[in-house]
Amino acid sequence: MSKPRWRRPLDPDAGAFKIGGIDTSLGLKTTGGKRERYESLLRKFAGQQAGAAEAIWGALAVGDASAAEREAHSLKGVASTLGATALAEYAANVETAIKTGESVDEALESLSHSLSPW
Repeated sequence: MSKPRWRRPLDPDAGAFKIGGIDTSLGLKTTGGKRERYESLLRKFAGQQAGAAEAIWGALAVGDASAAEREAHSLKGVASTLGATALAEYAANVETAIKTGESVDEALESLSHSLSPW
């Protein structure tokens, strides 16, 4: 038996890869399977969001719960889009905690720890 022949070369960007804590299959869908673009977005996200917990704490410290909630909501959305589902869940917990006024420090602490690898 001969090896199957592909009609066109496989796209090297479409290959699956693993990053701890990130559903790369989900994230790759965002970029139409373009791995290089996805990796670029992840790097940009990491650089921009590394201080998100501190920004939320800062907004709360000056009494701007609305800004803190928006920051958590934005983090949740972008993390979800990129496949960082655990991080998105921590951000969602912070957003809910701010809305309800319950366990905010605890939720922010968890978010801060989850952002440390970023």
